[in-house]
Amino acid sequence: MNVSKIVLAAAITGLFASTAMAQKSDVNLTNAKQTQAGALNTQKADIGNATGKGSKSKVTATNIRQNQSGALNKQELQIGNAAKGGKSDVNARNISQTQSGALNKQKLAIGNASGKGAKSKVTARNVSQTQSGALNKQEMNVGNAKK
Repeated sequence: MNVSKIVLAAAITGLFASTAMAQKSDVNLTNAKQTQAGALNTQKADIGNATGKGSKSKVTATNIRQNQSGALNKQELQIGNAAKGGKSDVNARNISQTQSGALNKQKLAIGNASGKGAKSKVTARNVSQTQSGALNKQEMNVGNAKK
């Protein structure tokens, strides 16, 4: 089983600060790509992050790609993140996930934020998910923010 995990969280300030302080991140990511072939693989890309109460993230993501081929694989891509009543501001362009094979799972989220009072602002263009094969599962959310 191969596990390819790229946590693309550039410029998280106050990473080691106490959780009482809000975290902030400002991410500008262009031309990032994950590719896997084979069986039982897992890919994950988080991107904005900034965990903690009142966290804020600003993300500009352009030309981000995840590709997998084989069986029983799993992809996940999130993008804005923030957490615990956080706020996210996301500008996403040309984001894609592609899978081929059987029994694969994809997930794509984009705005994120999470927790009570969370807010997300999203501008998204050319976002796609593609799958071919049997017994696959896709999911795409986009605005997010959650409870």
